[in-house]
Amino acid sequence: MQINYHNDYSNRLGRHMEYKVYGHTGKPVLVFPTSNGRFYQYEDSGMIRVLSHFIEQGKIQIWTADSIDWETYFSDSWDKLQRIHRHEQYFAYIKEELIPSVLWKSKEITAVRNNS
Repeated sequence: MQINYHNDYSNRLGRHMEYKVYGHTGKPVLVFPTSNGRFYQYEDSGMIRVLSHFIEQGKIQIWTADSIDWETYFSDSWDKLQRIHRHEQYFAYIKEELIPSVLWKSKEITAVRNNS
C-alpha cells in the first residue's frame, strides 16, 4: 500500500501541519482524530488495516488530518476567547487549505494513474 507523509505549512495557523495519505488512487476520504488525537491515530487504531482491501484496490484514499486540540479546547494556557479564535483558524485551515489540497492532489494522482 502506498503511504505518503506530508508536513505542509499552513498560512491560516502559522505553523506546519502533518497528515498522511493512504492509497494510490480512489475517492478521497478525509478523517479526523478523536479528542487530543494526532494524524496517525487512524492507523494506530487499526482502521487502515480494516480498510486496506479498498485502499489497495484503488477504490478509496484515506487522508488523515492532524488536530490542534491542545491549542483550542484543551489548552490550559489560553483564555476562552483565544481558544475559540484558534479553533476558528483551524476551521479555516481545514476549509481553505487542507480540503482544496486533498481535492487537487487526489485528482492529480488519479490523472497520473489513468495516463500510465
